Amino acid sequence: MLDHARAFTAFALRQLGLLAGILLVAGTAVFFAMRAVPGDPVSLRLKNPDPVLVAAERARLGLDRPLPAQWWLHQRSFVSGDWGRSLTTGRPVREDFAEFFPATLELALAGLALGVMVGVATAIGAEVFRAGWARAVSGLLGTLGLTVPVFWIGLLLLLGGSLALGWFPSGGRFDLAALPPPTRTGLLTLDALLAGDLAAFGTALLHLALPAACLSLYPAAQVCAVLLARLQDPKLRTLITSLRARGLHPARIALRHIAPVVSAPVITAIGSNFGALLGGAVLTETVFSWPGIGRYLVDAVINRDLYVVQNVLLFVLMLVVVVVLAADFLARLANPAGLRHGEDERAAA
Repeated sequence: MLDHARAFTAFALRQLGLLAGILLVAGTAVFFAMRAVPGDPVSLRLKNPDPVLVAAERARLGLDRPLPAQWWLHQRSFVSGDWGRSLTTGRPVREDFAEFFPATLELALAGLALGVMVGVATAIGAEVFRAGWARAVSGLLGTLGLTVPVFWIGLLLLLGGSLALGWFPSGGRFDLAALPPPTRTGLLTLDALLAGDLAAFGTALLHLALPAACLSLYPAAQVCAVLLARLQDPKLRTLITSLRARGLHPARIALRHIAPVVSAPVITAIGSNFGALLGGAVLTETVFSWPGIGRYLVDAVINRDLYVVQNVLLFVLMLVVVVVLAADFLARLANPAGLRHGEDERAAA
């Protein structure tokens, strides 16, 4: 037990060191990438780019210092939470981030949750329940989720679900004519539930449905592919066959015997797909007019809004890395090898 605790502690320390190294490299890459873009961001923002005014503004922002000094100032400001002001809007970057990021987070979490549920249900249905519909859906998921661009899926869902059928709104996050629930978490669906406003919850859910379904196809395809490959393991197939021969119901086999064994690859797939979801949210937010951080970042890159791109992009990268490492940590904690060994012994008894 002591050796296991030491090994787990060493693994956690290695993960933290890896996180620090990745963030250092990512922050440096973002910093120099923005400096490599032609043009002066201060001159682009001033209506009257007088050289004296430009020089004064650059001095105020610290852009007249040597690059190593600017790099250190950026790293220190990011860690301290002083992200400066947007060169376009003049507002503090943290205020803009706090306004736009909850919408992207809600969309990404909804798409991830829906994708995991569909992927797990499809793979378990195909291999444990031997359902024909699940095998057909698994092939469809692989075709749509892994090959079709996300913006095409979004346009098809928009044309079908909104314009043709009229079941869902064509864009936005909430009805403009309705009062949103009081902001507590920034997630409209959760805020509506906390306020006990079922009408607002239904409205927010309708607006969330199409973009979340668009984003869910990729993680659903990934989770389904990972599980199907895992369930092809001869030991697991023998375990399923032996449990079915004992007369156990497929639902009991799936929940009590298979789910603990395949939990680690599912957790890993969830972590690795979180970054892809945030990247796909940029296109999804554009198609569905979703007021999230993706559109905010794209506008900042186009306008060369230095402090927005540097700090927001670095935070998103940090969040992705943290989620991936946390998923790896939880997968190790699940210890699927020991669970699989125990299941095999029970099946052979």
